[in-house]
Parts: sequence; structure tokens; C-alpha cells
Amino acid sequence: MNFQKYIIILLTLVLLPIGCTSTNFAKISINEHLPKSESAVLPVFSGDSDLIYERIGVVFVYGGDTLTKEQINGSLRDQAGKVGADAIIFAKYKDIEPSRYFESFGSAFVDFDWAKKHGTGSWLMKGKPVGAGLAISYKDSKKQH
Repeated sequence: MNFQKYIIILLTLVLLPIGCTSTNFAKISINEHLPKSESAVLPVFSGDSDLIYERIGVVFVYGGDTLTKEQINGSLRDQAGKVGADAIIFAKYKDIEPSRYFESFGSAFVDFDWAKKHGTGSWLMKGKPVGAGLAISYKDSKKQH
């Protein structure tokens, strides 16, 4: 019986960091975008995109310091896909100040408080996010003419 108890405790400790992530989304765009299918894999870039795009909003990932870059990217992709993004750009990891990150990619017409009210997730999270990225939607070249 004690052996099973130790196995359960060990599994809980191993799986705990994996399940302890949450995301918040601060909306920038007034446009609505259809969610992507779960099979869509969104690219995550640390820099800008060469293609023409619309900024949908900023995704923040909260979790422990033990999260890997791949785990953070997975959470960024999941949230960005739900809001209809095609990609995530300007991805950043660790030591992120949410309002400062958002204001870097927000707009003169949208502030962080507005974005929190129109975004998703719980903004009562304590601590700083471990990941952030700008969710974008590529503009169709046919619409540009």
C-alpha cells in the first residue's frame, strides 16, 4: 500500500508543472477572426514577419519557471489558434511586464485596461508571465487591391 502511495505522489509531482499553465489574451483588433482547427500548427517567431498582417492581440502565458520554451510555445499556439491567428511574432520568454509588452505592440487607440476587458482569461493571475507573443492574421493579397 505504501508503494502505491509513493507512486501517486511521484506522478503528481512530475505532472504538476505540466498542467499548471494558463493563458490570457489582450485583444487589439476590433475585427473578429474564426478559430483555427486544432490540427493547424502556428509558427512562433522571435522577430517580425515580412508578410502584411493585422495585429489581433497579445497572448500571455503564466506558469512555473520550469516550463520549457516548447511548452510555452505550445500554450501560445493554443490560445492564438482560438482567436484565429495565423502566427505569433515577437515571442518573448521570462521576466515579462504585461502592460509594457502589450503597449509595445498595441495601438494608440487601444490601451492595456481596454484590452484586458475585451480579452480572455483571468487577469487576476499573480506574478509575471513566462511567455508572451503578438498574435497576427495575415492579410489576403486579394484584399490589398
